[in-house]
Amino acid sequence: MSINDIQEVRNVLRLRHGLLRASREFFYSRGFIEVESAYLMATAPPDPHIDPVEAHVSGKGPFYLHTSPEMGLKKLLRSGCKRIFEICKVFRVEDHQEVHNTEFTMLEWYREGSCRDIMEETADFVEYIARQLSAPEKERYSAPFTVYELDRLFRDTCGFDPFPLDRDSLFAALEKRGFWGIDEKDDWNSLFFKVFIQEIEPKLGTARPYMIYGWPSSISTMAKTRAGRPNMVERFELYMGGLEIANGYTELTDPAEQERRFEEDNRERARLGKRQFPPDAAFVDSLRMIGHECTGVSIGLDRLLMALFGMKTIDEAIVDRLII
Repeated sequence: MSINDIQEVRNVLRLRHGLLRASREFFYSRGFIEVESAYLMATAPPDPHIDPVEAHVSGKGPFYLHTSPEMGLKKLLRSGCKRIFEICKVFRVEDHQEVHNTEFTMLEWYREGSCRDIMEETADFVEYIARQLSAPEKERYSAPFTVYELDRLFRDTCGFDPFPLDRDSLFAALEKRGFWGIDEKDDWNSLFFKVFIQEIEPKLGTARPYMIYGWPSSISTMAKTRAGRPNMVERFELYMGGLEIANGYTELTDPAEQERRFEEDNRERARLGKRQFPPDAAFVDSLRMIGHECTGVSIGLDRLLMALFGMKTIDEAIVDRLII
């Protein structure tokens, strides 16, 4: 390792230390308690598009390294603690290795209140971290951030709202407008994301962080349905420098509805030829014991460093990265 490499490692270690320390200070000052959830699980959330890393122990398994601490943290909410957070490693089978890694660091927190409450808190957190780490152009990260309604973005950019449309109607709407890249094999979610990535994301810019609110229920298994919009949930995503940094929502606390959504996800995994996962009964039972409106958000801390310091790839934010 060259001296320059040693200096780069030292710089990244100091940045990460500052990020971890400042993150904890932010939540301690707001009355949160830091908790720990299990990394190793007997089952996994059946999200069709997130695959867990499998583990075998003494010939037993498969077990699964958690893809996020969400299920474990929601189990802890049954304790009656209303403000909890965790900083942990999570593991996912990932492609696109410029901005993804199999192992990465996630901050996740839960609190009482609405999705709008936690959107404001997320902006406060980013502003606080940018100032504590003396990020370049830290004024760019001053709260509040612009919030876009997703259905409005579609209407303004594409001339229609996809949420009321079924798959065939959405396909016909895109075909009528000469949208490039759609395929008869695409399901609703695939069509939605093709339009979002190709038509909407490039028009939003990267100069300032922004949030997009109101996502499809079909891609948000554990989020609460938005009042009056059965195909939309109370969910937001935070973007910085063109990267998705945070994902948060009002939590679904209806056990029956949660089980139904897990069944739908497993059917989709079966259609894609993927392993299905039995429901975590303890997780579903814990939802019955959350006696208040609850909201939560997760932030990829490696990506947050990338965005704040203009890093081009995730390699620059992780020391001794293992590429799989």
